[in-house]
Amino acid sequence: MNNTTKLSATELLVLQEIARGRDNHQIATILVRSPETIRTHVKNILRKLGARNRAHAVAIAYHVGIFQGRPQPTSAQLQSPLTPTAPPSTPDSDSTSAQHHAKPPSPRAITSAPSRRRADTARDRP
Repeated sequence: MNNTTKLSATELLVLQEIARGRDNHQIATILVRSPETIRTHVKNILRKLGARNRAHAVAIAYHVGIFQGRPQPTSAQLQSPLTPTAPPSTPDSDSTSAQHHAKPPSPRAITSAPSRRRADTARDRP
């Protein structure tokens, strides 16, 4: 969404109702408008946000902070959700963590399952 295309007050209300999971007919009843008018508002919302569908419009609205009460992330906070983060460490956790974790089994203690491969028998030989 660029700065020149802002949602109107009615479009914001419609978008909030979409985010609540309501369909056009329910939104029309709430806002005292016809379902066709709501449909036009939804089309305008999708166009202005560049969204593919209603769910995408809601996702974009949350992402860019259209809905009030959502803090805007700083550039330092913006990172991929797939980026691993280090767990927080406390001074006491390093000294006590070794006491609470069990030792891994030794390689000799791990046994493999018997093979399902058929053994070479005398009848298989020519």
